[in-house]
Order: sequence, then structure tokens, then C-alpha cells
Amino acid sequence: MYLESCLCCMGGMAVSQLSLFKLAWPIFLELFLITLVGFVNVFILSKYDSVAAAAVEATIQILWNFLLVFAIISMGTSVLVAQNVGAKRPEEIDKVAAVSLLFNAILGGIASLVLVIGGKKMLMFMGIADNLLSYAHTYLLLAGGFIFFDAMLSSADAILKGFGKTKQCLAITAFMNILNLIGSVVLGLGVAGIPAMGVHGVGIAAVCSKGIAVCSALVYLFTKLLKLDILRHLLQFPKTQLKQLLKIGFPAAMENMSYNMSQTVLMTIIIVHLGADAYITRTYAWSIIKMAFLFSLAIGQANIIMIGQLVGARKFEEAEKAGMHNFLIAFGSAWIIGGMLFLFRYHLIGIFTTDAKIIALGALIFAIDALLEPGRTFNIVFIYGLRGAGDVNFPVIVAILSMWSVTIGLGYYLGVILGFGLPAIWALMLVDEWLRGMCMLWRWKSGAWKAKIMV
Repeated sequence: MYLESCLCCMGGMAVSQLSLFKLAWPIFLELFLITLVGFVNVFILSKYDSVAAAAVEATIQILWNFLLVFAIISMGTSVLVAQNVGAKRPEEIDKVAAVSLLFNAILGGIASLVLVIGGKKMLMFMGIADNLLSYAHTYLLLAGGFIFFDAMLSSADAILKGFGKTKQCLAITAFMNILNLIGSVVLGLGVAGIPAMGVHGVGIAAVCSKGIAVCSALVYLFTKLLKLDILRHLLQFPKTQLKQLLKIGFPAAMENMSYNMSQTVLMTIIIVHLGADAYITRTYAWSIIKMAFLFSLAIGQANIIMIGQLVGARKFEEAEKAGMHNFLIAFGSAWIIGGMLFLFRYHLIGIFTTDAKIIALGALIFAIDALLEPGRTFNIVFIYGLRGAGDVNFPVIVAILSMWSVTIGLGYYLGVILGFGLPAIWALMLVDEWLRGMCMLWRWKSGAWKAKIMV
């Protein structure tokens, strides 16, 4: 079988020679390109109409909550594939891949229908202002109507990363985002006589590029790693693999879902209670801040592959040392990046606007975030490491308790009721990240995750 020979060729490399650098640099570039497209889209739309930029950001928050549904399957997929690669069990990898691709295809189709039919009501429920609603709904019909592309890409990407094929993930993402960037500029702003289409053009560029990426990912999977006959496993449905995917994926996705839902609630609070300036500031600042923690996120995603394969091979001590080593690299880098956010805070917000009020508020947000980023690394690196080992329940419990009591509860009290505004909300996000981070460090040090292996 092709997969068996692939695993044999990987040999010991799968569990001992996979270095952080080899895994992380393609992931970093992949994440950078994805974030760059978001940044460029906001920049393009801010030149077209600042209202359009804010509208698309609100729509993206809704889309992220749907993407987290697909993550239930894909997060479990990456862990189970990595652990089975470490344990050298090719038949189990086939079953996991088949179930993952099928279920995310079904979920993606359902999500597309829901967003097309009910998307406008969701935007209205969020309290989107009338001047934002038209732009937001236009983008949601396009990006949401074809969100099944994201579902399929999520599963394919998880399978590839479980094998440690991060360079291939990078190649697919790079191709997708180059197409997206070109399309956004040409269609969004209008080039060479093509009329500027604004939000509509940016949405078309996103959908077409993702469709091409899905085709590319599936072709690589079924020509290099898997065979089409893996679908035979669906005839005698692999219930065990589905249960394992859900056992890992559901709690893992719930932690991310709690974060994104809390951000959606915060966005609603900002829109309804703090006004347009605060919301536009949040949109511009977040576009930069997403880039600030990309390095930590790349290390976290590399960590889940390393820990998954090491745990699958029963190399627990090596996994524990690798997790701490990876965290320390991310933690040190976060302080440097935070310092840059602080030093260049006025220049960074000035990229998007010349409005003095927004620049002053945005600079203050960057100053607070400079201290937040090191705390974020605990949650990124250790949570990914815990997931790789199959320890997924503890992070979600801590996340729900901390995010909703500190960020939302205290954030609303200080930011809205006491009138301290957006800076108070951001300061409480800082407290939440550090509080949860200390809990994740304790969990990793405890070694309780060593008993959570799934294979």
C-alpha cells in the first residue's frame, strides 16, 4: 500500500527528526499569507470606503464561528493522523481521512445554505448599523454561500499537517493567496479599465481562490498520500474513528469557539455602546495584531504535530521537553514583537487613517496589546501541545470560565457601565490571556496529558 511505504520512508524522522524549524517556518509563511490577505482586503476597502472595511470585518466574525464547526472535525483529524503516523498505523490513517473529508463536506454544504438563507438576520441580530448592512450582506452571500470550500480545505490541510507536510500546505496556501490578492486589487479597486467593485470584487476573489486551493489540496492528497479507495471504509462506517474525532475535536473547537463567540459579543458591545470610532479602531488594530501573534501560532501548530507524533510513539519525556522548548522560543519572541507594537504604535494605526481620534485610540490599544502578546503565547503553544497529546477538556473549561467572566463580564462593566471604553476592554483581554496562560503552564507541568493518548 502506498501509505505504508510512505510511513516507512518517514521512518524515525516522524518522531525524532522533525524539528521545530522544519515544521514551523512553512506554517508561519502560510499563516502570514492568510493574514496578509485579510490585511490587504481591509486596506483596499478602507481606500474604497471605510464603512465597507468595517462591514466586512463584522461579516468575517460570523464566518469564523462557522469555520469553528468545521474545526471540530479537522482538529481531531490532525491529532489522530499525527498519533497514527507516530504509531505507524496506515489503515487507521485511511479511516480517519475518509471520515474527516465526508463529514466536513456535509457540514460545509449545510453551512452554506444556512448563511445564504439566514445571513442577513444574523447581521441584524448583531446590531449592524444600516450603513454597514448592505456591504456586510453582499460579502456574506459570497463568502458564506461558498463556505463549503473552507470546510473541505480544513480537512485536507489537517491531514497534510498530521503527516508533517507543512511545506505542501504552504505551497497550496501561497498559490491561493496570490490569486486572492491579485483578484482583490483588480476587482476591489479597479485596474486596467475594470470598474471598482469594492466589497463585491473582494468577495469574488476570495471565493475563486479558495475553490482552486481545494482542488489543488485534494489532488495532492490522493496522488501522494492517500488512494481513492479509502472511501471503501465508509461502506462499513468507521464509528470508532468518528467518535475519536469528536472526542478530540469537539472540546478543542469549543475552546476556539468560546474565544470567537466572546469576540463576536465584544464586537456587538462596541458597535452598540461605544460607537463607530471605537469599532473602526478595533477593526484597524486587529488587522495588525493578528500579524503580531503569527509566530507564536506557527510554533503552536508545529507543536501539535511534534507532540502528536511523539506521544503516538510513546516518547513522553521527549514530548514534554519539546513542548517547553517550543514555548520558550515563542515567549521570548512575543516580548520582542510586543515591544515593536509599542514603539511603532502611532505609525501602525496611521497606515489606515488620518483621523486624530482613531489614531490616538489605536495607539493606546497597541500599547496595551504589547503586554498582552507574551501572555497569549502560553495559551497558543501549550493548548496546541495538550491537543496533540489528546488532552482537550481542561483548556475549554478554563477558557469558558475566564473569557466570559473576565473579558465579557468585567469588560462590559468597566468599558460600558463605568465608561472607560475600548482600552478597558482590551486591558481585561490582557488579564484573561495571562490568567488562562498560567493555568495552561500548570497543566503541562503536571504531566496529566500523558494519560490522554488516543491510539
